[in-house]
Amino acid sequence: SPKVWKRLSNWGKEFGLDWGFLEEFLELQKKVKAKGKVSETSTEKIKPNYTFIKDIVAGRPVLAHPLAAGGFRLRYGRARTTGFSAAALHPATLLCLNKYIAIGTQIKVERPGKAASISVCDSIEGPIVRLEDQSVIQLNNLAKAKEVVNQVEKVLFLGDILFNYGDFSENGHSLVPAGYCPEWWIQEVEKAIVNTFGNLDFEKFCNLVEIDLEKAISFFEQYLFKIPTVEESIRISKEMQIPLHPEYTYHWKLISGRELNLLKEWFLSGNFKKEDNKFRKIVLPLNDQTKKMKEILENLGVIHLVVNKENVVLDSQTSTIFSYCFDFQTIADLEAVKFPEGDNALEIINQLIKIKLRDKSGTFIGARMGRPEKAKMRKMTGSPHGMFPVGAEGDRLRCFQSALQAGKIRADFPLFFCSKCQKKSIYRRCELCEEKTEPQYFCRFCGDLKEDKCSHGHPQRYKNQDIDIKHYFDSSLKKIGTKTFPDLIKGVRGTSNKSHITENLTKSILRAKHEIFVNKDGTTRYDCTEQPLTHFKPKEIHTSLERLKKLGYDKDILGKELVNEEQVLELFPQDIVLPGYDFLEGSAPRVLFQVANFIDELMVKFYQAKPYYNLQSKEDLAGHLVIGLAPHTSAGLVGRIIGYSEGQGSLALPMYHAGLRRDCDGDEAAVMLLMDALINFSRQFLPEARGSKTMDAALVLTGILVPSEVDDQVLGLDTVWKYPLELYESALEYKNPWDIKVEQLVKRLDKENQYEDIGFTHPVSDINNGVLCSAYKTLPSMTEKLEGQMEIATRVRAVETGDVARLVIEKHFMKDIKGNLRKFSMQQFRCVKCNEKYRRPPLMNKCSKCNNRLLFTISHGSVVKYLVPSLNLSKKFEFSHYLKQSLELVEDNVNLVFGKEKDKQVGLAGFI
Repeated sequence: SPKVWKRLSNWGKEFGLDWGFLEEFLELQKKVKAKGKVSETSTEKIKPNYTFIKDIVAGRPVLAHPLAAGGFRLRYGRARTTGFSAAALHPATLLCLNKYIAIGTQIKVERPGKAASISVCDSIEGPIVRLEDQSVIQLNNLAKAKEVVNQVEKVLFLGDILFNYGDFSENGHSLVPAGYCPEWWIQEVEKAIVNTFGNLDFEKFCNLVEIDLEKAISFFEQYLFKIPTVEESIRISKEMQIPLHPEYTYHWKLISGRELNLLKEWFLSGNFKKEDNKFRKIVLPLNDQTKKMKEILENLGVIHLVVNKENVVLDSQTSTIFSYCFDFQTIADLEAVKFPEGDNALEIINQLIKIKLRDKSGTFIGARMGRPEKAKMRKMTGSPHGMFPVGAEGDRLRCFQSALQAGKIRADFPLFFCSKCQKKSIYRRCELCEEKTEPQYFCRFCGDLKEDKCSHGHPQRYKNQDIDIKHYFDSSLKKIGTKTFPDLIKGVRGTSNKSHITENLTKSILRAKHEIFVNKDGTTRYDCTEQPLTHFKPKEIHTSLERLKKLGYDKDILGKELVNEEQVLELFPQDIVLPGYDFLEGSAPRVLFQVANFIDELMVKFYQAKPYYNLQSKEDLAGHLVIGLAPHTSAGLVGRIIGYSEGQGSLALPMYHAGLRRDCDGDEAAVMLLMDALINFSRQFLPEARGSKTMDAALVLTGILVPSEVDDQVLGLDTVWKYPLELYESALEYKNPWDIKVEQLVKRLDKENQYEDIGFTHPVSDINNGVLCSAYKTLPSMTEKLEGQMEIATRVRAVETGDVARLVIEKHFMKDIKGNLRKFSMQQFRCVKCNEKYRRPPLMNKCSKCNNRLLFTISHGSVVKYLVPSLNLSKKFEFSHYLKQSLELVEDNVNLVFGKEKDKQVGLAGFI
């Protein structure tokens, strides 16, 4: 209701719609909360949302259960590559998840929306992990993560997930508490300075808290990286009466008062080492009796080392934090400390110490893997090179080589007549003299006609007929001046447009030569995942400074001249960065390079014109125009290539993606060279079927991106360089996003800055610095993918392993097994050569058309492929007995149909 009211309150009145009852309903909600009918505790303010996990797919892991401790910690902010349903994780988190999540992978999330595309941000917190030697470390550095990732035994905390304010406002989701973070802390310091001195007087602040002025200014300006020491942080907190810095705050809310007392008893048995009245380290004994205490440290997110499997060592910083929070300097001090019982250790400690500790945990967000990232050339069924029918003569591969052996092709072809040659043709221009041909017609009663008139109604523009394929093939080879041709040239089984218009065979031959494929409208497309990008560094897109300057990028965001590859530049509105800088086979630059070469050869040999692209290298593509087109739409948008990323996403301004009528939550879009569309696209190629005729074809082309005309969801993108303190404070009270003021794109419409100066709150050192290809795509079998899925479930603290096993069987495997078992008895049979299908096999047990062998369309293997993995999961993991028994019944039904496998006799060596 809040989201609906937000939308309709603005424009509903213009249409005479009275939605006033929603405002009354929202006011009633507020009154109910005020009367105490809804608890004000955070655990009851929001409830676990299991929607994202209900449609789980085998092989795609659950990353965190709803609101589970140790899941993704919510952090408000926007990086250069997030916003508009796109979130960021620390690159080390991607490694710890066995590389299942890569840059561009979609994840289904618990909140604020349904899904998000993933990018990387290394200025947020990375995961906290337990290694095989039982030491606990935090991986905030990718290089360190690569060194130890194979030693990770348990992921205790997955690290931060960065969502921007706009994703909450556009989804109508109330703000929820964030974990305490540096950008929140620094604003509380600034507020305290103003309250103390009346303005931001850094010099007086430094004198008061006894720190260096230059250092203070440094960490004020770059609070994400310049963190004060633990002693400085304690002094600042004491003098300014603000919470302790988040770097020195643990997840106290996740443990109880009883567990605090257990930690205290453990510390009393430890060895305190001090120098100059400062803690150097605390050494704690590790044995069977103290393992429970160590688990408490892990649940708190405390970094510690384990030495010789006998001692837990807390370093100087950690020892100082505990001495302050437990208020002790000696063993005697600690013995005097008494923690009251309670479920919330954070509240208990805040009652004991002079300064306040904020909640480090905030809100944990559940998530699972959705669609993997995508970057590849679009291919129709059969991977044709051209829109030319090969009929049944094309054989199983639908190729012209088979048709040439047959000598003819029988299919629906259009009717044309060349007056000059006095010959029939299937082209608009005669393949012999290249003059325009005249359209002919056909009536099944009257036969061939010259006019669109007949006593039997409107005659057809086509006829099912035999054509001499060698004649057309040889004329195409003559046209391009060659006698040689590729080993495999593929066409379509038949055309599906109204008049069965065919593409000239010459284009099929040239596409096969340049190893590209055709789409249903005559163009060649490259599909890739959509991802937002507002700023970039030259090194990230692999384009030289000289070419960037030619493209208009002469100054960075600070107004300085472009002189090195590390400067941050703001992306122009219709510029895009395509995937595949490496130029390998199948990458975007390689495919578009091949398309450009195809077009140039087509221009010279087919149209007798000059070549257009004349490319020598992939960098020559930078500056050329493309058309972006999203699925299920019919409006393309012009874009300009400026470079290539190392990931598998199409990077552009969120406004550009919104111009394609898509957000960035894992959706994909196609790009095609503009020249390809201009000379090869034809509306007459499109299928006659309703829907297919207008979808996925650029029937309309937009040349200029106008923010006020795009999908209005993007207008919620925030444009600020930092969030106000009010946002974090409002989130503690679960206020609606629109109750606070954060500038969004909607406020800039039709203004000079609607295209530029879009801010970001969290810097990224390199947008390519992470996992570039999901392991889900590289693992060859479902069994291996499932093993990886369950390994992640076992490794991540925030995942309930048994529940994952149950969901995989219940939501995926069981349905698949039952469905295929049912279809097995209702299946068709297929010819291995001509693909002819039969409801029942002929008595001769061969294809009646080509006399070849018949196959099942549903095999025994497809029925039982998930049965063994399901049984293995049921034995290894604990879940409901009802589901296990259901699985056993399915196994019995399968055995009734196919028979039970006989036990194989094994020799004695098999038991050794």
